[in-house]
Amino acid sequence: MKFYDSQHLAMINQFNCLWENLQELQKMAHEYGIDDIFQDNGGKILQQLVYLNMKLLPGREGNDAISLSGIEWEMKSINLSTSARGFSTNHHTNHAIIEKYRKVPWTFALYRGITLDEIYVMSPKMLEPLYQQWEKELERKSHLNNPKIPVRFVRENGILVYPFQSEHPFDPDLIVL
Repeated sequence: MKFYDSQHLAMINQFNCLWENLQELQKMAHEYGIDDIFQDNGGKILQQLVYLNMKLLPGREGNDAISLSGIEWEMKSINLSTSARGFSTNHHTNHAIIEKYRKVPWTFALYRGITLDEIYVMSPKMLEPLYQQWEKELERKSHLNNPKIPVRFVRENGILVYPFQSEHPFDPDLIVL
């Protein structure tokens, strides 16, 4: 294909049509407090917020989302195409961070590229075995460098909320109410 020939123009037109849909998606993202769907997993976060019926909590510190009933949530996602080790946590996990984690439920979204495969939710109680393991490791260290939450642990112990069970979808808030 040569520059600006009929084939190139067709490609430009196809791109422009698709881009209009992205602009509509970005308008929706603004309603959820996401400034740019292409930055910091903004598009994936928007998808999770819509599917889980939650709102984004502003700022980089603290929890990530809040449900309509007022429950704050920690949100994690992983791209299984590039990493299968586990969900990242905090590069300086210490006792104070673990105590913060114990106060809220978590969502775990599993992607392959940009395709969402599954979302699980876990209560603090369900994550407690990991917290106890991390606290043991902290007996020898001042902090842990980004301890992972294994995908297998989430799949075996979490509650699957997506794909939705059409007849009995699970409301994430029920995990703590």
